[in-house]
Amino acid sequence: MTSLWEKIRQEDTSAMVSLYEQTYADLLSYGVQLSNSNEVAKDAINDVFVDIWDNRSKLKPVEHVRAYLFACIRRKIFQSIASHRKISNLPEDMQLFNDQGDLSYEDILVAMQRSDEIRYKVQKALEKLTGRQRELIQMKYFKGMDYQQIESETGISMKTVYNTIYNAMKILADELRDILFVLIFLFLS
Repeated sequence: MTSLWEKIRQEDTSAMVSLYEQTYADLLSYGVQLSNSNEVAKDAINDVFVDIWDNRSKLKPVEHVRAYLFACIRRKIFQSIASHRKISNLPEDMQLFNDQGDLSYEDILVAMQRSDEIRYKVQKALEKLTGRQRELIQMKYFKGMDYQQIESETGISMKTVYNTIYNAMKILADELRDILFVLIFLFLS
């Protein structure tokens, strides 16, 4: 796949089609697992490939194209879910549900308490990371920057950025294992 990536960087449309055809089924399966929606997954895949083609002249070499595509799909799906659900402020989200009559006052209080608990646990987990890991996680997931943007802003090689974020995510996954189900439910409900 690396050779296809290089051909795409050189504006080879047949390489783009080949990459799309070779990865589509796996990307769709992964996207459906993340989003629980065929449409969201398909839209994310199409958006990623359009972005790749639109930015082909700026693309950097990628050693692990498949992993790169999976990461792009994941980011697109989470951006889509966040923009549709507006989950960034949970108490406001709960008020919206209450206005629609979906949650009782008690449900809102329980959800707010759970939200505070989740925030506390996430904060504690973030404290387990090194300063560099926290900085890169914030750039990647809170500011929505891609690996290339992080590389240019920090001067850290893309491989180091990717590895640092990967290691940080492993630490966070271990620390937040007990609330992971709750977080997934909040993003997908």
